[in-house]
Amino acid sequence: MKRHDKGFSLVEVMVGMTIGLLGLLVIAQVLSITQSSNRTTSTGGDAQQNGALALLAIERDIRQSGYGMNVSQNLGCQVVGIDSTTGRDVRFLFTPAVITQGLDTAPDVIQLTYSNASMVTSPSALMQTMASADADYVVSNRFGFTVNDVLVVAAPGQECDLTQITATPGTPYQNNITHAATARYRGSQIYSSGAQIYNMGRNPVSNRYSIVDGGLQVLSEITGETELIADGIVDLQADYGLNLDGDTENTVDEYRASPDLDGNGVISWDEWEKVIAIRVGLVSRSSKKETDNVTTDLPTWVGGPFSNVANLADWQQYRYRVFETTVVIRNILWKPPT
Repeated sequence: MKRHDKGFSLVEVMVGMTIGLLGLLVIAQVLSITQSSNRTTSTGGDAQQNGALALLAIERDIRQSGYGMNVSQNLGCQVVGIDSTTGRDVRFLFTPAVITQGLDTAPDVIQLTYSNASMVTSPSALMQTMASADADYVVSNRFGFTVNDVLVVAAPGQECDLTQITATPGTPYQNNITHAATARYRGSQIYSSGAQIYNMGRNPVSNRYSIVDGGLQVLSEITGETELIADGIVDLQADYGLNLDGDTENTVDEYRASPDLDGNGVISWDEWEKVIAIRVGLVSRSSKKETDNVTTDLPTWVGGPFSNVANLADWQQYRYRVFETTVVIRNILWKPPT
């Protein structure tokens, strides 16, 4: 009898290879689509998380802003001082919130300032005119003022000094506050009797939020330290909420880019006093660039479109998340009547 050969013929091998290759092609396509979908979901989640963290940081500081600034007549004073540790000039406005509008479509910058003093929220009056810039402050009441507390000294027609306490008298019946040149923060001005001295605590805050290299960065104007809050934040916009009629219900009558109501280029203390809320909007972007365009419309918020997004390369191939909120500056609402 004829002996049958064992194994597969060439035709059978070719058919098997073809079927296997077709199966691998289908598997590869399914895997590619799945991975692409997973990356889109993951990066979209990152954008969601980064945007929420960024808005939370800004919102927290807005709620704190204005603490310790409860005498309206000094709002808007330019605070100046020198950080002797670094030689850095310190400058910020003595007001809860300052919005610097970006040029054209550029993102805005928000600066938020407040005290962290635990005992004193009202300023103490200077009782004697200073003989020199480094002379002691003789105040009406030094209760709550302790060594290393940072002070802001304000008087009409002058810039505000940023100084730091280096010594207080050992007896409770003396009201001298020493601010020697050995302190980290020192001012340079001489103030007359009647000037107001604010205790800002040992670690006062003046945080400036801005978009830097595609992320939300905060700069401490007082210490000079910077920190990246969240990556992937590509635009930031903000407006002032103004109580124009000064009603006791403290309702926002209008949102504006500036509280300069008379348009003279100078914001007076009574105009700063009308700012009772800040409206903030920001947009975060996914880290993954899609192969095709996924959007044709700019992200928008109640204040309008985020036009800066269109200045980014290939902006239509990314996914965006918009976050917005309005936060009341409660420390302005709670201050004593003018």
